[in-house]
Amino acid sequence: MPMALKPLLLLVFAAIMTLMSVAEAQSTVGIVHVNGTLYCTSNASPAPNGSATPVFPNATLQVACSADVVANAPSNTTSNTDGTYRVVLIPRPNATVGSIVSNCRLFVLTPLSTCNPTLPSAGLVSDLRFVTTVPNGFWRITYMVAAGFAVQAN
Repeated sequence: MPMALKPLLLLVFAAIMTLMSVAEAQSTVGIVHVNGTLYCTSNASPAPNGSATPVFPNATLQVACSADVVANAPSNTTSNTDGTYRVVLIPRPNATVGSIVSNCRLFVLTPLSTCNPTLPSAGLVSDLRFVTTVPNGFWRITYMVAAGFAVQAN
């Protein structure tokens, strides 16, 4: 083997080993996307009878965790004009789907009365519910949604 080829092979081998180490160090959870649509109702859900339900635009949402399972918690976002939102979380390497679901909550910090004055002047809170984890190149994306909002006690 020519001498000039040895450093190149050594570099390729080192790069492969580095990529393997990074892949092994990645949490099986990957990046977490908490997403959904926020409606202007007392439980942020659409009307049960299928009638048109107004959305809750420009509301501030926050995922906060009681344990150190997410590197960027608390993490905030704002709902779009169509009421949709997405909060992206970066789990700690030892975090599991179960530890995130049991330790993190989704809060609507903007009072409901902002979108409808007949609703309470309080925010909402919800547990998280796991949907799925899908591979995405070298990492995974775990999707979660609100399990069901309730008015947050002041």
